[in-house]
Amino acid sequence: MFDVGKRSATAHRSATAHRSPKFYLGLWIGYLLPILGAIAFVAKFGVDVPTFDQWVLPSLFEKTAAGTLTFGDLFALHNTHRILFPRLIFIGLGFLSKWNILAEMSFNLGWAILSFLGLYYLSLIANGMADRTLFHLANLLVCVLFFSLNQEWLWGFQLPIFLINFCVIFACLILTIDGKNNRSKFLLSAGLCGIASFSSLQGLLSWLALIPAVVSLPGNNNQKRRRSLLWLLGFVVSCGVYAIGYIREPRTVTLSGWERIYTSIHFFLNLLAAPLTSSSKIAGFVGFLILISFLFFLIYNWRKYRKFHTFLNASPWISIGLFSVSTSVLTTVGRAELGADYPLSAVRYTTHSLLLIIAILYLGLQWISERYPNFKIQFPALLYSFLCGVIACALWVSSGQAIARSDRNLFYTQSSQTCLYLFPYFNTSSTFFENHPQRCLLPSSKSTWWIQDGVESLQAIGFRNFAHDVKWEAEPDRTYGYIDNPQKSDIFQVANSQSFTLGGWAIFPEKTPSATPQLVFLSRQSKSPEAAPQFFANAYVNLDSPDVAEILGRDRHSQSRWTLTLSADSLPPGESTISAWVYDRDRDRFVRLQGEINVKVNKDGLD
Repeated sequence: MFDVGKRSATAHRSATAHRSPKFYLGLWIGYLLPILGAIAFVAKFGVDVPTFDQWVLPSLFEKTAAGTLTFGDLFALHNTHRILFPRLIFIGLGFLSKWNILAEMSFNLGWAILSFLGLYYLSLIANGMADRTLFHLANLLVCVLFFSLNQEWLWGFQLPIFLINFCVIFACLILTIDGKNNRSKFLLSAGLCGIASFSSLQGLLSWLALIPAVVSLPGNNNQKRRRSLLWLLGFVVSCGVYAIGYIREPRTVTLSGWERIYTSIHFFLNLLAAPLTSSSKIAGFVGFLILISFLFFLIYNWRKYRKFHTFLNASPWISIGLFSVSTSVLTTVGRAELGADYPLSAVRYTTHSLLLIIAILYLGLQWISERYPNFKIQFPALLYSFLCGVIACALWVSSGQAIARSDRNLFYTQSSQTCLYLFPYFNTSSTFFENHPQRCLLPSSKSTWWIQDGVESLQAIGFRNFAHDVKWEAEPDRTYGYIDNPQKSDIFQVANSQSFTLGGWAIFPEKTPSATPQLVFLSRQSKSPEAAPQFFANAYVNLDSPDVAEILGRDRHSQSRWTLTLSADSLPPGESTISAWVYDRDRDRFVRLQGEINVKVNKDGLD
C-alpha cells in the first residue's frame, strides 16, 4: 500500500513536470478561489455577536478568570455532547480576543484549510496514479465542495464539527502516509479519534469509521487482528467514559411508528443531499443517488479486499465516507422528529455530510483508473467529468442561495449586535423582551435570562464592550423622526387583554454611514423624572417609506418606517406616556423622536 502511495506521488510529480507556468498559475487560482470565497463570506456577513448555544461560554470564562474552573465543568454535557476539547479552545480564544466571535469564525476557517490540505495530500498518495486531468478536476471540485458557502461558517459554535472533520481526515492521512512505523501511526490516529470523541457525540463514530484504514495497515493476520481489537477497545473505553453521568435529551415531538420510519428515511436522504440542494422536491432522489453510489464502491472494494486482503488506497476514502454516513444516521435518530425537510435548512449539518460526496469523488476516480488505466477518451471519464460539472453547478446554486440567505439575515444579526451592546438599558423583566417575536434579542437567543446571565459574567471579567453613560437628547436640534401612528393626541384607552399598534419613521439627518437607524426603542415615563429611561420594547426600522423619501427629497430614506404591535400587558395598568428613541453610535447618544403617545390600560376593559 505504501509503495503504491509513494509511486503515486512520484508519478504525479513526473506527469506534471512538463506543465507550463500558466497551468500551475491556473491551478493555484482554482484552489485559492473557493478558500478566498469562504473568507470573504465570513468577512462580509460575520457579525461579532454571540448566538444561542454560545451563551454557555461566559460562565466558563468567569470561572477561569476566578480560578474556579474544574474538569467537571469542561467534561459536562452540552445537550447530548461532550465538548471538552472545544471548550478548551473557546476559553483560549475568549481570553485572547475578549470573546470576539469573529475569532471563532476565523478559527473554523483555519481548521477547514488545514483539513483540505490533508485531503489534498491524501489524494496525492491514494489517487496519484490517476489521469492528470481527472485528478486535478476531482481535487478542484473537492475544494469547491469543501469550502461551499452552504455551511455554518457564521456561527463560532460550529467549531466542534470542523475540529472533528480535521481529526478524521488527518487520522486517515496518518494511517496512509509513508515514513512512520505502524505503532506510531496507530497511536497518533487513535489520539485524534480520542479528541474527536470528546468534541461532540458524532466524534465517537470516528473509531468505527476508521476500521478500514486501520485494517489496511501492513502486517500479518495476527498483527491486523491485534490492532483491530485494540482499536475497538479504544472505542469501547471512549463510549464508557462518555456515558458517565450521561442524560439523554428529552424528545419534544413523538412520531408514531410508521410515521417515524417514513420521516427518518426522508430526513436521512435529504441530509445526504443537503450540500448540493435545498429543494425538497429533488433532495430525496439526490440523496438516494449519493447513497447508492457509495454502496457500489463499498461492494467493489469489499470484493477486492476478499481477494487481496487489503483495501489498498481506497481505505481512507471508505473510512471518510463511512464516517459521513454514520453521522448522518446519528443525526437522523436525534433530529428526525423536527421534520423530513429540516436538514435542507439547517446548514450546520452539511459540514459532515459533504464528506460522503468527497469520498465518492475520490473512489470514482480510483475506479476509473483501475478499470480503464490506458483510456484516451472513454465513456467513464466523460461521465465522471459530466457528473463533476453537475455537482459544480449545484454547488454554485447552493452557495448563491447561502449568500442571499445571509444577506437577508444580516440586518437582523447586526441589529441584535446593537441590541446586545445596549443591553444595560433594557427592562429585561418586560414581557416584550421575554416572548415578543420582534424583539431584537431573538437572533441572539430565545431566552433573555440566558443573555442576562451571560452579560453579567462578561461584565464581571471585562469581556466585550457594553454601553454605559450614554447621553440622552430629548430635544434634538434636528428631526430624527416621528411617532405618527396613532395620530390622536389625546389619551387612548385599551383593555389589558388587547393589543395596540404604534408606528412612525426614523432617520439619521446627518451624513452618516447609515442613513437609517436599525432600531427604535420605546420607553415609558419614569416615576422619577431624574431617572434615565429604560426601554421596554423595540421595533425594526426597515419598512418602505416612499412618503418620507419624497418629503425629505432623499432616496436614502426610502426604508425608514417602523411599526410595532404591543400587547397591553407590556405596560402597567393606568396611564403611560410612550416615547421613541434611536441610538446614534457616532455620538454615543439616545435621541428622542418627535411625538409621544399617551396610553391608558384599563384592568377590566375600556372605560
